[in-house]
Amino acid sequence: MSMGRVLTSNRLIARAGRLAWLVAGAVLLASPPHVAGDGLGGARLVGVSSRIEGRASAVVIETTEPVAYVTAQPDPLTLLVDLRNVTSSSSLPMARNAGVLDGVSVESATAEDGVTIARVRLTLAHPGKPTVRSRWNTVIVEFGTRLNDAALAPSIAGPRPVSTLTAGPRPVSTSTATPLIASQTPSAQKAPAAAQTASAGTLSGIETSTGPEGTRVRFTGSGLIKPGSVSLTKGLPARLVIDFPQVVATLPATTPIGKGPIDKIRVAVNSRQPLVTRAVIDLKYPVGYRVESSDESGLTILLDPAPGTAAVPATPPAQPEAAAAPAKPAPKPVVAPPATEPRPAAPPVTVAPPAPVVVPPQAPQPAAPTQPEPKTAPPGAQVSTVSPPPTAPPDSLGQGGKKYTGHLITLDFQQVDLRAVLRGFTEISGLNVIVDPSITGTVDVVLKEVPWDQALEHILRANKLGYTVENNVVRIAPLATLAEEETARQKLKDAQAMSGELKVLNRTLSYAKADDLKELLLKSALTQRGQVQVDKRTNTIIITDLQAAIDQAARLLDILDRPEPQVEIEARIVQTSRTSARALGVQWGLSGKAVPQLANTTPVSFPNQVSLGGRSGGTSETAQGNPLGTAVNLAASAATSAVGLAMGSVNGAFNLDVALTALENSGNARVLSSPRVMMQNNYEAEMTQGIQIPIQTVSNNTTTVQFKDAALQLKVRPQITASNTVIMDIKLENATADFSKSVNGIPPINTQRAWTQVLVNDNDTIVIGGIVVSQEQTQKDKVPGIARIPLLGWLFKRDTFSDENRELLIFITPRIRR
Repeated sequence: MSMGRVLTSNRLIARAGRLAWLVAGAVLLASPPHVAGDGLGGARLVGVSSRIEGRASAVVIETTEPVAYVTAQPDPLTLLVDLRNVTSSSSLPMARNAGVLDGVSVESATAEDGVTIARVRLTLAHPGKPTVRSRWNTVIVEFGTRLNDAALAPSIAGPRPVSTLTAGPRPVSTSTATPLIASQTPSAQKAPAAAQTASAGTLSGIETSTGPEGTRVRFTGSGLIKPGSVSLTKGLPARLVIDFPQVVATLPATTPIGKGPIDKIRVAVNSRQPLVTRAVIDLKYPVGYRVESSDESGLTILLDPAPGTAAVPATPPAQPEAAAAPAKPAPKPVVAPPATEPRPAAPPVTVAPPAPVVVPPQAPQPAAPTQPEPKTAPPGAQVSTVSPPPTAPPDSLGQGGKKYTGHLITLDFQQVDLRAVLRGFTEISGLNVIVDPSITGTVDVVLKEVPWDQALEHILRANKLGYTVENNVVRIAPLATLAEEETARQKLKDAQAMSGELKVLNRTLSYAKADDLKELLLKSALTQRGQVQVDKRTNTIIITDLQAAIDQAARLLDILDRPEPQVEIEARIVQTSRTSARALGVQWGLSGKAVPQLANTTPVSFPNQVSLGGRSGGTSETAQGNPLGTAVNLAASAATSAVGLAMGSVNGAFNLDVALTALENSGNARVLSSPRVMMQNNYEAEMTQGIQIPIQTVSNNTTTVQFKDAALQLKVRPQITASNTVIMDIKLENATADFSKSVNGIPPINTQRAWTQVLVNDNDTIVIGGIVVSQEQTQKDKVPGIARIPLLGWLFKRDTFSDENRELLIFITPRIRR
């Protein structure tokens, strides 16, 4: 890491720390004074120790009494813990390198208000996001799963009162703190592995398992089998090499695994003087790894599940050969991330608006990749800034699916001044913040690892506040104040707009009707002072209004006063009919007499004379030319052919005649009506052709004549679209008088009607309606009884059959005439 980057990181940290401590000082000044010895001015840093329990590890920072602290993570490999009103010593016991911890250092600083600050800098072996919590007079930094309190018990001397860590008065610690005694020196001053090992161990087992977190490898055995180094080879093939000093192996030379990224594990003696056993994990592809636990009974390594992930080598204990080498220098103040994982640039930050009257600001994006600066909170308030992982920037969802993109922070405030908290967001967001003088109150909030813009929105919403943005300046004020300002601003804008000089515009329209545009201009273009006058004789429109409204009205008139294309509509109405009829009938006539003139009277006195004749209607003649009545009258209507037969006696006493009639006809008819009309776009046209039938009505001795149309009528309103098609509202009616069915001389009207709306391409023809009527009729007339006699019955019945088919088709063709 270059010296420029170190200085830049220190400046960023100092900049954030100054603001946070100012906020803390303001809260302390507002709090009740404390008595001497309450722990606010004489706390001391006792020591820093590490704890490992299973897969979890923790760093415990112990002070003589509860103190306020601020955590920040300027880069993925550095965690800072600032302790306010705490003094430290260079001879403090420090935590040994274990798990994810690579180095520990303590720095002393002074805040702007003169308060002493002890800064504990933790250097991590690989990127991680620790969890920080407090318990009594200790600050616990945990990596992985949370440790049980029993595992931390050696770090806590005697029962201590629990500190609430708030901005108000805190309970005073009554017990004496016992300094922690570290079992080993820091990693920078480690002794050789052979000196740290009491006796040689035996490596006898390898256990592997896979899960969602990755593939886990566990080396077990007896005695002390702590690793001397763990490293990942550069280039391909990928191998993970673990050296165990003063350890012998009873394992086979090669153990096939075949799980996750592991192909096999090879174990052999690498050096006999000093004794070093080397285990090589052959990988299928490069992966990241981390040492989960390393104790006297074994070593556990977790390999990442996804291929292609850049491996982050963990810093192992020193090699045995490194004993003679000079001690390493203490860790630098700022540690850069490994070259395989470059530090990402801070993402652009957007603050979501808490109310409709605000506009979300855009936080300025830094020119160079930087990390969030450490923030300092008032006593009793915890503010933790956590950098997002390089491959997964924070992205939280709010109400309505709103996304927050600010970096993650942790807030823990109790009765902290609202104005001081809002000012603290200046450094967090990088924006210029102006707090309205009317804002008062306190903040009680506990937020853990949420985007800073979401935290700001919730704090503003809880206090009924909003903000406005001008460039990179954010003004925070109550919602009522912002609403009143917006109303006053709108009134001022309206008053300024209405205070101008009135102008007059005269425009003679060529295509549009001035009277039709009057209401349109008043509602859409003119102000409240605007007036419109119309001269119908010259089709001139006169507009009086402000200059801006006059210009807008002129532009609107240019759009509306232009020629419209015309549309020619042609309709074809085709009516076809087909009829056919058949009929076959018969007529019988007879007469008979028994009278003295013919000397054929009956032998009785009554009836002595008898006369017999047809009575169904109609007459015929006998063979002698005498009229003869019709007994069976079933003649075909409008017969086109007939044949008759007459028979009689010599003296005419009995006569009989028969007549057969027949009919068969067919007909076809076709009527074509083709109305055509031309109209402008969006105007309705009507065309009518036919007759009017007079209808007389008599009421109160008054005769009234009304005329009813029996005509072909076409009404069309076209609308030309941008795609060169025509939308047509069509009303078509075809009415004809049927004089064959007149009643009192007034014929009925046969009507076909179609009302519809269609979309047709230019010069295309569409059928908008079709009516097909088919009618068949069969009729039989018979003489009762006799008509049922086989064969003979044909002479005593009449058969009639008729068939009629009618069809109506309506065709419409639009043609655009530009």
